[in-house]
Amino acid sequence: MAPIDLLIGRPTPRLQAADKLAVASQKVLLKPEKSDWALTYGPDHGEDDIRDHVGAWLTQKYKSASSPITRDRVIITNGASGALIAILQKFTDPLYTRRMFLVEPTYFLALQSFLDAGLGPKMQGVPEDDEGIDLEFLQARIDEEERKHADNTPGVDVPSTKLESHGYRKLYKYALYVVPTLSNPSGKTMSLHHRKALVELARKYDILLIADDVYDFLAWPADDTIPHKDLELPPRLIDIDRQTPGISEWGNTVSNGSFSKLAAPGLRAGWCEAAPNFIYDLSTTGATHSGGCQSQYTSYLLDDMLVSGVLEDHVQNTLIPIYRKRYNALVDAIKTYLYPLGIKISTGNPYEIRAKDDKDSDVRTQLAGGFFLYIDYPYDEAFPTAADVIRIGRDEFSLRIASGELFTVKGDPESLKRAHVTFNRGTRLCWAWNEEQVLVEAIQRLAKTIERAKE
Repeated sequence: MAPIDLLIGRPTPRLQAADKLAVASQKVLLKPEKSDWALTYGPDHGEDDIRDHVGAWLTQKYKSASSPITRDRVIITNGASGALIAILQKFTDPLYTRRMFLVEPTYFLALQSFLDAGLGPKMQGVPEDDEGIDLEFLQARIDEEERKHADNTPGVDVPSTKLESHGYRKLYKYALYVVPTLSNPSGKTMSLHHRKALVELARKYDILLIADDVYDFLAWPADDTIPHKDLELPPRLIDIDRQTPGISEWGNTVSNGSFSKLAAPGLRAGWCEAAPNFIYDLSTTGATHSGGCQSQYTSYLLDDMLVSGVLEDHVQNTLIPIYRKRYNALVDAIKTYLYPLGIKISTGNPYEIRAKDDKDSDVRTQLAGGFFLYIDYPYDEAFPTAADVIRIGRDEFSLRIASGELFTVKGDPESLKRAHVTFNRGTRLCWAWNEEQVLVEAIQRLAKTIERAKE
């Protein structure tokens, strides 16, 4: 029995744009006017022309943007993971920053970055609700911290080691990490109401909202009869912050984007968008200040694909159609083989967006996409434990699935307690790696695993 992995969260190698990158490489490397610059240390922000092109692309993709996204709001990065580390290094401090909030269930591979930044003791999970984040829970935790500081609780106010004279012009009192659209791991999309309310909270309490916006462009209508082109994307937290009167000179949001999901993970290239002051200071982190643009060569390749339209064509005509078929195959298999066992897809409140039908008329539909969905096991004492499902699936059916507790917030003991009564009664499933027939077989094996565990 060939192993099947539903935990792995990456694209199938055949979807990596190798042929298109080969063409772009030739165009860059065989022209000295490009290769001379592509192969040297680049400007700390990335090349101005490339930043212009990324800004124009984002403006076109996010139709909710009320004005053009200019180059001073964009920095070229070495991918979302590298950018996250740089953001934490520059704008948080393990002494000064009061809390590092993470929406739970959380992207488990990001956790080490927060630990490396010294924020382990400050990390605290904030549960999702059906609209993407439990705002009442977050407010209560902030109130608790504010009371400690108002009461001058001993040991609470500790001076920062990151001094303004050393280039740390802005540190945030709080930070919050979230994947607002097509979240990893839950697949949920945060409601517009919660997005606006979260930005208001961020401004009131000096919170930096770090948004992983890496799945936004892999979106399609849940209604399979509606084309995916001309789909309206949800406004990002940064769009709301930028367009709402009262934004500070630093802003309270940063959008972390990546080409990994669109072209190939090994390129290690992405971008951040934020207020100009924020972007400038982000470009002064140690690695960037020493080595220049963190993805100088690969940014030239991606820029060629972006300007020529090759990248957009790859996303619209290769990635989304294939992912959409895999998603449908996975959902249909879950409904066929797992729904009779009491297992359901965890969706939260669906996010409604505008799209065009085949006759170019405006229609309303629900948003789907990304890489992941979450299934919930029934709250039934007779149902097998998550640990038994994982063990039997692995040992008897060569099936690898995630433990729900994998997505807890380390350093927050309450996160694990919450997991045991919520998202550990289920698991994340990925459709990006496996072909359609393999996904169907995987769900059949999962159904057999559960039947076996009941014996």
